[in-house]
Amino acid sequence: MKQKKTLLTLLFLLIAAVISFLPRVDRDSGNYKVLRIADGDSFTLTRNNEELEIRLYGIDCPEQKQPLYRKAERFTSTMLQRGEIRLVEVDKDRYGRRVAWVYIDSVCLNEELVRHGLAWHYKYHSSDTSLARLEDSARTVKAGIWSDPHAIPPWMFRRKGKH
Repeated sequence: MKQKKTLLTLLFLLIAAVISFLPRVDRDSGNYKVLRIADGDSFTLTRNNEELEIRLYGIDCPEQKQPLYRKAERFTSTMLQRGEIRLVEVDKDRYGRRVAWVYIDSVCLNEELVRHGLAWHYKYHSSDTSLARLEDSARTVKAGIWSDPHAIPPWMFRRKGKH
């Protein structure tokens, strides 16, 4: 009997641990309004008078002084206006932003930016295979950023700016 009780306790602890590591799915989608767009991969939403700063998971769009910065920013803005917004939160970043997969209806904004060559797969923070495949496809057809063989990834561009 004592063995069953111990086993049951361990099972509950395991389930609790697994649940805590799963991404937080925001089931209350559709009530978001876009407050402002910071750039292609960061923006602020509002819901019930609460501001939510969002950073798209697994991608990095061009920085302000890089080519295609405005196009990525406009793409994100346009997509966010097209339908019901749903978040799948993965983490919080060092600035307190929610790092998330963002869906507009059933379309993943993170993936669409990579597919259109408006973002790099940010491999330092993500090993997602779908983002890697989308980046490879965009490179192959020279979409967006991949039309420039000397395009500088934003993380390197930021590092260059600090020196």
